[in-house]
Amino acid sequence: MHSVLMVWHGILKMMRIFRFIKALIKYIFIGSQVEQREYDLRLEICSNCKDRCGKKCCICGCYLSKKAQWSTESCPKNKW
Repeated sequence: MHSVLMVWHGILKMMRIFRFIKALIKYIFIGSQVEQREYDLRLEICSNCKDRCGKKCCICGCYLSKKAQWSTESCPKNKW
């Protein structure tokens, strides 16, 4: 059972890495940073979300400080 969990953990980690690379490429080619007001609003929404895990989103695993900064990103629950 322990080895199955380790494999599953590895798969989830690889999926998060893939999603980050995809988001980074999109940001590099067509994105920009949002204005400070928008950034602050996004982080405020995240700070009150039940799906927040410390500095990360529990749903997608992204670091909120970066995800909220990039114009090409959005909340997985469509809150922003």
